[in-house]
Amino acid sequence: MHDGSRIAALLADVDGTLLTKDKVLTERALRAVDSLRERGIVFTITSGRPPFGMRMLVEPLHLTMPMAAFNGGVIVLPDLSVLDERLLPEYLLPALLDMIEGHGLDVFVFRSRDWFVRSLNAPRVSRETSNIQQAPVVVKSFDEVLAGVVKIVGVSNDLPRVAACEAAVRQAFGTQVSAARSAPHYVDVTHPGAHKGVVIERLSRYLKIPLEHIAAIGDQPNDVLMFERAGLSIAMGNASDEVKRRATVVTSSFADEGFAEAVDRIVLPRSAAASGPAVKTTGRLHHLGQSLWLDGIGRDALESGALQRHIDERSVTGIRSNHALWARALETSSAYDDSIANGRRRNRSSEELLLDIAIEDLAQAADLLRPVHERSAGVDGWVSLGTRLAHDTVSAVAGAKELLSRVARPNWMIEIPGTPAGLSAIEHLIFAGAPVNVVLLFSREQYLAAAEAYLRGVERRVDAGLRPDVASLATMSIRRWDAAVAGAVPEELRGGLGIAMAQRTYKAYREVLRSPRWQRLYNLGGRPQRLLWDITGSEDASASDVTYAASLTAQFTVLAMRERALLEFAEHGQVTTLLPADGGTSDETLARFRAAGIDLYALAPKLQEDGLARLAGSWSDLVATVERRAGRGDLDRRQTGAPA
Repeated sequence: MHDGSRIAALLADVDGTLLTKDKVLTERALRAVDSLRERGIVFTITSGRPPFGMRMLVEPLHLTMPMAAFNGGVIVLPDLSVLDERLLPEYLLPALLDMIEGHGLDVFVFRSRDWFVRSLNAPRVSRETSNIQQAPVVVKSFDEVLAGVVKIVGVSNDLPRVAACEAAVRQAFGTQVSAARSAPHYVDVTHPGAHKGVVIERLSRYLKIPLEHIAAIGDQPNDVLMFERAGLSIAMGNASDEVKRRATVVTSSFADEGFAEAVDRIVLPRSAAASGPAVKTTGRLHHLGQSLWLDGIGRDALESGALQRHIDERSVTGIRSNHALWARALETSSAYDDSIANGRRRNRSSEELLLDIAIEDLAQAADLLRPVHERSAGVDGWVSLGTRLAHDTVSAVAGAKELLSRVARPNWMIEIPGTPAGLSAIEHLIFAGAPVNVVLLFSREQYLAAAEAYLRGVERRVDAGLRPDVASLATMSIRRWDAAVAGAVPEELRGGLGIAMAQRTYKAYREVLRSPRWQRLYNLGGRPQRLLWDITGSEDASASDVTYAASLTAQFTVLAMRERALLEFAEHGQVTTLLPADGGTSDETLARFRAAGIDLYALAPKLQEDGLARLAGSWSDLVATVERRAGRGDLDRRQTGAPA
């Protein structure tokens, strides 16, 4: 146990903790959760219940964070879409069922969306139906429903039998499963990586909040595992003496508003009051689980402290290099005079000098973001750099490795276009452990190709006995879609294509995260290749940056915007909905664009080709800008102090 000095999140058990004995969510408990939210403290719940048994809590508690069902066997978002699912090995299930029934217990079998019993008259079926507000399906044999099982529950009113069964399952199956009593009448059997200790660890990773700044509250023996990892652990007064002994502090019982008392008396005094960034729209994005990056930075912003203010006051957690903004800064700012003059004295070519300047700027940005990188365990705090394009895999890989070695910072990421030619380089770099931001992705199909390259690279690392936790982003360019069709579609469709493509791609992203292939890598320590929404691009009067930003709120993604949009969004932006995991209305919207004559499958590769040409041209423009600056006579005079 730890004793964190500042609490940023609270993870609460449900039955016996948040709810009363009669499964009531009291008005005082609701007010306590509101107080947490007002103070900027993240709140979410964990339970042995199935996901559908938690949905009645989402609306009254205004939950926005992932929730852990089945004690961590399934992680769902508030819309109950599955984010992470850990199934029991199917080959173990017959033996588990035999052992539980051999101890005289009845059995409940749960999937993410269903539960099965052999009799409605079994103990506690009616009570469980009332609690989770969904009736079971009666089956003659469990043999027909053993695929996709997340939890098996042994149930009896004979409490010593339940305890004996728990001990027997643990002894017989060891680390192959997790067995724990979620209540005296139940022994829950789940995947070995599905317990409340893992829940709090995942919460820390998802929300980028260190464990020492997370509080946990519960009442049962299976809550002790999260107590052991939390910065502050709170046992309910109705807990056993052993559970109380394992907690940092004890509150009153659920009969005496113990949850609300714990919030008011224990958690809130250990929190920092919400002010500044926490109450801005950008701060709310951060607490929803979305990262906010600045698109482009110049030396003036670094030296004036503007970037540090964006980090401190607007929750910025990363930087993308923007060639156009950089070119303007190089052309107009005197902050580069010394670097250019020094480079010329060392006979650096214009391109070498440009790379020197890039490394100086972005290394300084990386140093400013280093605390974010360390605080988020490498999830955030990155600086992403795009350079001159290489046209073959060998050159791309060699150039990226050389640049990363020159930078010598742990929070640098290299940008590689997700073109057919770039995919091989992406796989090779991921295998080499190099952080990669895959750019110039416009469609679901292009994203899936980038995800495949990333997965292959990580799988090769696993096969080679290397750590699989290589950071990567997949950058979706959103606004270019709407610019490309602005003059070719009816007015009512303007500004809607980019968001629809984002929705469809987000659905594919969530499906990748649910896939057994990814879950295996995740369980071995891999980290997701996060989607980044790039809303910069050609101007389209039908939608502002702020409009795009508000439409692209999604957990575990990154939103990149320009400085002026960041300032406007921080003060005046609104976050009202999250991107739906099922793609929402994207299919219907895209069908309307096809009906208007837009060939989406032909347009996507054209947008990528155009983007590649722009990228090559913008790098050439940067080199030419340095060449012009280096050739100015007044620069040399300023460096030597000679009169103009």
